[in-house]
Amino acid sequence: MTDEPGTPQPGTSGLAGVVRLVTASVIFMVAGLAVLMVLDIIPGDVFSEFAKKAVLIASIIVLASAAIALLVRGGKH
Repeated sequence: MTDEPGTPQPGTSGLAGVVRLVTASVIFMVAGLAVLMVLDIIPGDVFSEFAKKAVLIASIIVLASAAIALLVRGGKH
């Protein structure tokens, strides 16, 4: 068996991809909110409220994805 760069390794999960996707989404959302705050379209307290909620939602999605990955791996044994 050869280790070619494009071939997926057996036993790897998509959890790392989900974490990267969620993290990138939150970063873009918070950056967009920061731009709106700098332009005085939204007040600073609204920015902090949405930023906290975005981080909490991202945490929930990552933890749920990790739990699902553990359940799927447990079924393959």
